[in-house]
Amino acid sequence: MRDGRATVGRIWFGRAVLVLACLATVLAGVRSGTVTVQRSADAVPGTVRIMPLGASSTVGKGSPRTAGYRGPLQELLARDGLSVDLVGSRRDGPASVPDRDHEGRSGTTLAQMLPRVAEWVVRARPDVVLLHSGTNDLQKGASAAEAARRLEDVLETIVSVSDAHVVVAGVWAPLPGDGRDREEFERLSALVVAGFRERGHQMRFVDATGLLTPQDIADGLHPNAAGYRRIAGMWEREILGVLDPRP
Repeated sequence: MRDGRATVGRIWFGRAVLVLACLATVLAGVRSGTVTVQRSADAVPGTVRIMPLGASSTVGKGSPRTAGYRGPLQELLARDGLSVDLVGSRRDGPASVPDRDHEGRSGTTLAQMLPRVAEWVVRARPDVVLLHSGTNDLQKGASAAEAARRLEDVLETIVSVSDAHVVVAGVWAPLPGDGRDREEFERLSALVVAGFRERGHQMRFVDATGLLTPQDIADGLHPNAAGYRRIAGMWEREILGVLDPRP
């Protein structure tokens, strides 16, 4: 039993060192000027800064003409009377989408996101982070438990540099070959987010199981335009819940 506790302790210590190393790199960049923090003058009063964070579904693969969910989401939030500014260092989508900024990178895993996410968040200064990640981790061989640990590390890094509301969505891709891992990752992700909420962090988890139908998938993995409209509606509900948390 003593050996088991020692092993767990070493794992947690190693993860803590990794997160702290990522933060130290960002802080060093801020001091040296290689990481630029946007000034408050850049923000428009009354405008909600939203950071779409993730991989290819954040970029919009499967429906480039709508920039994935980002185009429909802007339409929904405008209908709700909200002034929003999508933020991030990437820009993709057609000119018909008014705000094409995001922080999505196709193929990125949570493990690959971890060393850079603090820098991205510090630069963007979001009020709300929309995080969808983990699909690539599962597809590249990570177990559900390992993917959930990676998610926890990414979230720990985000909350250490920002007080933004973080909305975490579960995996919405069907992943028929990884069905059990997908379900387990969904369950563990909800527990991870619950742990952050218990510590007082502004965080929400949305279960994406059953969100999409087979007709909403473009290529077996990524949503089509109809699927992204469903996802935009999901994000809209969560954003409105963040801004007006009354029951």
